[in-house]
Amino acid sequence: MFNEAISLAAAAIQHHEGLRNQILRLWDRLTRGHTRVVVFGNAGTGKSSFGRLLAGKSLGAGEYLESTEVERYAVQGGTSCTVLVPPGQKRLRDATWSGLEEFVASTRCVVVHIVDYGLDEVAPLPYTQLRTYAPERDARATFEAFAEEQRRHELDPLVRLKGVQPYEGQLRLVTVVNKQDLWWRWRDTVRTHYAEGPYATCIAELEAQLGPGNLHHTLWSSAPIIKNLRDGDGTILLPCSEGYDEPLRLWHEERLVTMVGEAARHA
Repeated sequence: MFNEAISLAAAAIQHHEGLRNQILRLWDRLTRGHTRVVVFGNAGTGKSSFGRLLAGKSLGAGEYLESTEVERYAVQGGTSCTVLVPPGQKRLRDATWSGLEEFVASTRCVVVHIVDYGLDEVAPLPYTQLRTYAPERDARATFEAFAEEQRRHELDPLVRLKGVQPYEGQLRLVTVVNKQDLWWRWRDTVRTHYAEGPYATCIAELEAQLGPGNLHHTLWSSAPIIKNLRDGDGTILLPCSEGYDEPLRLWHEERLVTMVGEAARHA
């Protein structure tokens, strides 16, 4: 998921038709009532963009807008929404996440956990209002310290899931390491963090709690759009990685939709 050797030209040419077909197949499974998709993650990780992707909606220019309630997406033709995206802010979690945790416990669903190596959106705040700001720190240093703190908070949704008994004892979990365009320069480090580090430890604990064969976990990475990460004043906090381009992004995006569709099929 981090170092694939692919034909980028071929991926770019085939992407749009392939992604459209994958989304149609996914929605066919979801709207027949077989399963639902519940998306968790901290604020600013890209949950709304992921929901819009699965719904086949445009992401626009990728501007960050803070969500304050559970987002529900509808398929063209008025089909009831099956992708549920709650807000990630701590102050809103108890009011929104508990209801979706009950949903995980009472019906077939796929849980998608959106993470981003702590590279959360901070707009509309300027970097000088981040909790890690100090006069001797410039924008980049302030954000790097902020991201390090945010990586620790990425485990919060998994900790909450430990308190949920999933429907029929089976939990299908897809972890999406988002914002691939920003961390591609560190992809080996990022892979180790999620596949072997603290995140993997938390996944192992969840698996042990559920029992052998009851956690079906998939790890993948993606990027909803290629753009520099800026604060609310437009200051660049982290530029896109050199060598990361649109064909590479599109290939991972199509594979992501396929993976969620497979998880939905087996739920």
